[in-house]
Amino acid sequence: MVKNRVYFLSFLVVLGFLAVIIRLFYFQILNRDEYLSYIKKQYYTKEKIVLPRGTFYDSNGKILGISIPTIDLFVIPRYIKDRNRLAKELSYIIKQPYSKILKKLNSNRHYVVIARGVDKSLKKRLLKLRRDLQEWNLGLIESSKRYYPLNQIAGSTLGFVSRTTGKGMEGLELKFNKKLGGGTGSILLMKDALGNPFTIEKDQKGTKSYDIKLTIDSNIQFIAEDVLREFVKERKPKEALILIVDPNNGNIIANATYPNYNPNKYWKYKSHRNISFHSAYEPGSLAKPFVLAEAIDEGKVSFTKEYYCEEGKIVVDGIKIRDHKKFKYLKADEIIIYSSNAGAIKIALSLDYDKFYKKLYQLGFGDSTKTFPGEASGLLRKDKRPVEVAYASIGQNWTATPIQIAMAYSAIANGGYLLKPNFVKEMIDRETGETIKPEKIVLRKVLSEKSVKILRKVLEDVVEIGTAKKGKSEFFTIAGKTGTAQKYDPKIKALSNEKFYTWFAGYFPAENPKFTVVIFANEPKKIRKWEFIGGGTVSAPVLRKLVDRIMFYYKQKPDKNGGRNGNKNSQRD
Repeated sequence: MVKNRVYFLSFLVVLGFLAVIIRLFYFQILNRDEYLSYIKKQYYTKEKIVLPRGTFYDSNGKILGISIPTIDLFVIPRYIKDRNRLAKELSYIIKQPYSKILKKLNSNRHYVVIARGVDKSLKKRLLKLRRDLQEWNLGLIESSKRYYPLNQIAGSTLGFVSRTTGKGMEGLELKFNKKLGGGTGSILLMKDALGNPFTIEKDQKGTKSYDIKLTIDSNIQFIAEDVLREFVKERKPKEALILIVDPNNGNIIANATYPNYNPNKYWKYKSHRNISFHSAYEPGSLAKPFVLAEAIDEGKVSFTKEYYCEEGKIVVDGIKIRDHKKFKYLKADEIIIYSSNAGAIKIALSLDYDKFYKKLYQLGFGDSTKTFPGEASGLLRKDKRPVEVAYASIGQNWTATPIQIAMAYSAIANGGYLLKPNFVKEMIDRETGETIKPEKIVLRKVLSEKSVKILRKVLEDVVEIGTAKKGKSEFFTIAGKTGTAQKYDPKIKALSNEKFYTWFAGYFPAENPKFTVVIFANEPKKIRKWEFIGGGTVSAPVLRKLVDRIMFYYKQKPDKNGGRNGNKNSQRD
């Protein structure tokens, strides 16, 4: 009997141990993750921190955008001994209003962030303050923030990084998010039995990132912005830009835009558009050289013949299209040099319309270059009605972005090749130091050798004796074309005689091009009442200051051997 009881009790004990072992197996093996998650919820709270990301440099190694270490300050209000004194001392150190800090210290919450993005150089003073006041529930968390040393210089191109997510939101910061890294990580604040944080543990590390050396030359960028600033002050346009590209490789050297913004204070600006990429405009007479190029390729133009330019107006499909001057007879090159609408239209109407539109598409119009986030494509429709071909030939019924214009004119400068625009000189792996250098991307051959040879001479004459004469330099040869496009005015439901887009697009030095330049203004104002608004009177004059300053910065010797003298007057367009 006793023996049976012993066996029975032993059986119960063994059974109990087995139950405990099975239960432990269930908790520690089968449901381990679930219970760890539950424990973390009970004993930890997460706080986000902004992770550092790669640095932007200009082409010479000057810093354009960098993540600098910062501090986030937090407190556990209920355990602060002297809130008034702490608020006063913190206000003095971090330069924030005393009342704002005190309000946070008087909060009923268990955990309050006093300030984010505090300069890390203040860390020693803050730690000393905590020690002196013995306010051990004042906490410091290391974080980072994006800083742009040159402020608004190239601001609309660089873009900015969100203060909360640590990710690029606009511009090149957005374009290269994956390469630059950053974003947010998190730290774990352990909580006591009452739910109050009392210590910190790391929870997440940053991802692989690169430093990026851009093609932008900050010195050229500064010159472009300085010249543009003077222009805007004088002409008061709604928008304006100076875009500079290397025509030999597609590298974007400078991109000055108005409006612009300071990415260090991006939240203070309503718009973050970069009009060189985000906006498309009618190109006006900038289209005319490409009409001539197609005519050369089709053998539809003679340079000895004189074309009757209808003395100021031409009628196509019953629609009257006006010229900016009453030209009578002009040769083919003079039609471009003095920018005759009637002459360009007559040449265009002699072309194979399919080939004409194909030429414009091949030059990159109607398709985004895919260089910049949110880039526009412009609008180019293949409409073969004679009146639509006429308007297309003078750039009045289609739109293009400034970057498309820059690359099309670069094709004239580099021998006929359309290149893909590029912002990256090299990328450097922050861990290994490995360098990646992108190669030049040639999209296609778009202009024949014959047309390039003729166009380059014609465009040099445009600046020396034609519509861009007001912009010629005394020291350096420049080639290019002016453009003017009337804006549609919804109030009068017609093209305005007061509101215009004005352009200059070209390259320099003319014989050995190193820079392509696009100068644009949206609704520039008259300086004098009698003045005609046009590319020749508004955009071209910007050239002289810009070209001379850039070439002297690069220590280039003047290539001018005396300007050509012409017997025609400079024109509005």
